[in-house]
Amino acid sequence: MALRDHLIKMGEDDQAARGFAHGKQTSAMTQEMIHQLPAIDTRLTLELKEIVNEKGWPTIALVGIDASNAAMLILTHTSDHAWQRQLLPQLQELADTNKIDLSPLALVIDKELVAEGKLQRYGSQFKFINGEIAMYTVENPATLDQRRAKALLPPMDVYRDTMAQIYHLKVSDTVVMAVPPTQK
Repeated sequence: MALRDHLIKMGEDDQAARGFAHGKQTSAMTQEMIHQLPAIDTRLTLELKEIVNEKGWPTIALVGIDASNAAMLILTHTSDHAWQRQLLPQLQELADTNKIDLSPLALVIDKELVAEGKLQRYGSQFKFINGEIAMYTVENPATLDQRRAKALLPPMDVYRDTMAQIYHLKVSDTVVMAVPPTQK
């Protein structure tokens, strides 16, 4: 269970760096926290890469759902998009066979799609614009809540309210296009 405990601690470190503890916001993001995030995310990414290289992806059977989801949280926040892209087919297969939880994987999928300038699938990625947050465009908006339900994510109206509470900003009705890397 040392691996399980280590992954849970890594997840706690990730969340503490963002002002959260035990799923609740404990402090607003400060400039100091924002400044420290890249170093923390890099350290956690390197630790997770080492784990994945030695043991494979931390599945629910290997470490339990909380530790498996903590690993996915680290992957969500990594700046190593090449590594994310490399892992996605394997992670999708693990989710399809219920070996990992689809909910946190959905965030990684959306983050990677947006990074590639594509439409996101689950509506989890937003951008700060003019003091508000706006959602990146999604594929087939008419069935978004159905895809979210399949991934055990809350309906968009609930998610938008959660985003507004976390960031203390209005969630705009504006939808923004992701920009392909070559156009940035």
